[in-house]
Amino acid sequence: MATRINGISNAKSYINTQGTKLGKQFQEEIIKRSRVLSQKIQSDLNNSVDRGANAFTSRSVLFFYKKNGKNSITATIMIKNQQAKYLYDIIVEQKLIDKFVPTSIARLDRFGNISGLNKGLKSGKYKVVKSKNGKERLIDDSKKDTKTKTKRVIGLRAEKRRKLIYDFYAEVDKGVRVVMSGIEGSFRISKK
Repeated sequence: MATRINGISNAKSYINTQGTKLGKQFQEEIIKRSRVLSQKIQSDLNNSVDRGANAFTSRSVLFFYKKNGKNSITATIMIKNQQAKYLYDIIVEQKLIDKFVPTSIARLDRFGNISGLNKGLKSGKYKVVKSKNGKERLIDDSKKDTKTKTKRVIGLRAEKRRKLIYDFYAEVDKGVRVVMSGIEGSFRISKK
């Protein structure tokens, strides 16, 4: 549909109206694409967890936006604070952790941890025994193995490095570049 514009004042009015409309459409498109990207990141994070993500992890990505005046918008994709403390070692930076590594005899929960570890240590069912060479073993005191006592060992203390299951910053950076590649405008991508 062609619009007929006569005179300078009509041209100014038309340009101002269309410019405002295009600015709103631009902001709405940024919001829509950023929201879709945050949902994709949450889905990818959930899929990268071995044996499936628990409810706490599956609700960890947060998206929000803020309009800064008429011409600017800030869209933020982040990990919620409580989840960030829990997930930092597996989505941002690897860290050495000191833990009991379960043996093949140990009963495990669905996440691969020794089931009832804290409760067993408090109640006295599990005991930590230090050998002469300094190694620590986790013993199940409720099992009675008379000769070799090897069936009682359910864990060995070791330093392990947790592997990154999802590189959050790299994936978000890559996703933002792909999502925004079809939009013309000026963008600033920052990590906080």
